[in-house]
Amino acid sequence: MKFPLCTLLIMVSTLVFGQTDLTMGQNQKFIHHDSTFGLILIEPLQPGMTLYSLARKYNVSIDQILSINPDLEPKRLQLNYPINIPVNKQAISFQPPGEEEPIVWLSYQVQPKETLYRISKTYLNVAPEVITRLNPSAGQGLRIGQVLHLGWLLRSLPLTEAAYSGTDSVNIAPKDFIKEAVTEGEVIRNQKGLAVWKPGNPTSNYYVLHPTAKLGTYMEITNPMLHRTITAKVAGHIPPGLYQSHVGIVVSPSTARALGVLDQQFYAHWRYVE
Repeated sequence: MKFPLCTLLIMVSTLVFGQTDLTMGQNQKFIHHDSTFGLILIEPLQPGMTLYSLARKYNVSIDQILSINPDLEPKRLQLNYPINIPVNKQAISFQPPGEEEPIVWLSYQVQPKETLYRISKTYLNVAPEVITRLNPSAGQGLRIGQVLHLGWLLRSLPLTEAAYSGTDSVNIAPKDFIKEAVTEGEVIRNQKGLAVWKPGNPTSNYYVLHPTAKLGTYMEITNPMLHRTITAKVAGHIPPGLYQSHVGIVVSPSTARALGVLDQQFYAHWRYVE
């Protein structure tokens, strides 16, 4: 009987040292948690990959992929571009799947102030005991940077074909959202700083990414150099690790064009509903 190398390593380590955490595996993917989209993994685009194949691989719709990658131009995909993929929690198994089951081994690195309860109940909606069964040492407390095994993402539960043919749900025409919010007495937050954008489809609608603004709301963005102001939809939060920490907003190519911006980094003012 043949065993995969990772299985042999786990078996040997268990015999020598006792019970061990399952923190490595074949087809391993690290995931992180976003307050808006939930669990996300990053898949660098490889030759032959398409949005359709990624959607089928991870049990999500193309619409979901586009909604958390607003600066992605589907017709001009670039190799190694880090595409954010939402993780379908319903497709996660906490029991070892069969050998014939196509899977992704999910790993997670503990962040500051995170607890076992938060990771299990808030992120995965399971009891803490489910995670400690996979990671026995987690029952003794977590440490920053610790790698946890969070189960296996099954790929044998495809969505309906209709899910893959849907259009981008964030393609909604901009409107004067801020003015309406002021009239209704809502709190408006004013900020200024560095904005960035990447080349792509300049004819798409106006999108913006921000660290904390509510998904689906609209943001008023101003280029003070040209005194141009537009309204863009908040399509998502800025993915961690993709941009420098001092970047305030990320705008779509169409937004940059409407603001009269040529450089991919520029100074801007923006207002949004808190």
